[in-house]
Amino acid sequence: MHILLKEIRHQPVLWLLAFVPLVFVVEWMRPAAYTLLFGLSLLAIVPLTTLLSHAT
Repeated sequence: MHILLKEIRHQPVLWLLAFVPLVFVVEWMRPAAYTLLFGLSLLAIVPLTTLLSHAT
């Protein structure tokens, strides 16, 4: 957990990881809000691509 927090402090874009569970909550609460879900999913995928590029 300490390593993850260190990485988040080093790369501020990783704070967008908070949008990943938020997408699931919004989809559960408002499944017909397609534009909102698309925007949140777009914000959620940015840090995941950062982690993928860091891993390769």
